[in-house]
Amino acid sequence: MSFVAKKHVSHNQFGYMIVDESTGQCLGGFGANYYRPWVFPLYTPNGLTVLQEFPYDHPFHTAMWVAQGPICHNGNESHFWPSPPMRIADEPLFENMGRMDVGDPEIIALEQGIRFRLNSIWRDKNGEAVLDEERTVELLSSNEGTVCNMWSKKTASYGALEYRQSKFGSVGVRVEPRLLPELGGVVLASDGRRGTAEVAIDQECTYVAYENSLPSGERFGLLMTILDRETEQAGIKTGPWFVRDYGLAAYNATRHESIYSNMGESWTIGLRVAAYDGSMNNHRADSIMAL
Repeated sequence: MSFVAKKHVSHNQFGYMIVDESTGQCLGGFGANYYRPWVFPLYTPNGLTVLQEFPYDHPFHTAMWVAQGPICHNGNESHFWPSPPMRIADEPLFENMGRMDVGDPEIIALEQGIRFRLNSIWRDKNGEAVLDEERTVELLSSNEGTVCNMWSKKTASYGALEYRQSKFGSVGVRVEPRLLPELGGVVLASDGRRGTAEVAIDQECTYVAYENSLPSGERFGLLMTILDRETEQAGIKTGPWFVRDYGLAAYNATRHESIYSNMGESWTIGLRVAAYDGSMNNHRADSIMAL
């Protein structure tokens, strides 16, 4: 295998597709616009995408992304959950909307894929710096499917921060519509749970998955597991999960409580997403978490 990151955006922003030059297999992509970076697409080995870049009614649910809001800094609130375009007139989320001012990514070739390292400054609506972020994104080929690991390390470089308790955070995905229960899909969770999002939302789960079969009979899915911030191992943390049948699925560390960082302190979160062909079970999920 010989993986390369092929650039396909030539403006001020960036966009890369990760390709195995020896076979032509495409793992997925990573890019950014003026407001934020995100991962899209993410393909199974058979070439099926498991992410939706954004839905009509929530254009800021950008495939696989990191976002947070509100964040309190020097007595002011900034919201980094939304990004344009606005979904409805006078959307309150946009009143104090910030953006992620990203630099050029460092690209590192790995045996099984590509690693990106990206530094950005999260700025408030006036352009003032709120925090520094170091983003690491890995797109990897494995025996169990295509794996994307994403970590976000946020540092309070410009004063103390409060990441306020909210449903708007912290790292997650927007699921490909064909995997959703409305179209015959199923939500899976550890311990053999199957059904709708109710089997996972606010439940302790080492993994959450969406899965469905196409009319051809071909089955595919997406599995998520939290990457522990100290050990970078999967399956250690079990929530909080914010999972919906309409396709938003996130590890939301601020769902039930605020998180505080003093000046100079960092807060790190991570998520592993696997795009797989076939069916998921606990044994296979354990193999993905052990990668």
